[in-house]
Amino acid sequence: MLARLLVLLLLAVPIIEIAVIWLVGRAIGFWPTMLLMLLTSVIGVWLTRREGRQTWQVLQLQLQNRQTPTGVALDGICILFGGFLLVAPGFISDVIGFLLILPFTRTYIKGFVRYFFNKVLINKNIMIIRR
Repeated sequence: MLARLLVLLLLAVPIIEIAVIWLVGRAIGFWPTMLLMLLTSVIGVWLTRREGRQTWQVLQLQLQNRQTPTGVALDGICILFGGFLLVAPGFISDVIGFLLILPFTRTYIKGFVRYFFNKVLINKNIMIIRR
């Protein structure tokens, strides 16, 4: 079931992204659309670097104090994935990327990710295939 959903998403997301880019292009014009996509990429790179540095500093501090950096590690994963989405062309991926990078929205997303992984681990829906 999860594999089918993943395949469906991999097929549907690019089609939806192209449709949204086309609709925005029709509404504001080709060059403003390209400029807007470039601007979101530049802002995304800047935000990713800023948040990544802060997260790296907190991670180092927690490791020096012999603390388990679970929350900070999840922050780093969100920032990395969000940065990737912001550099990729498309407005939907940009919105998701900003949600992953901005600290006040990342808190909610981290809660959802923790809930999802706890549910999967508790229900033991993970299959390990050994060869």
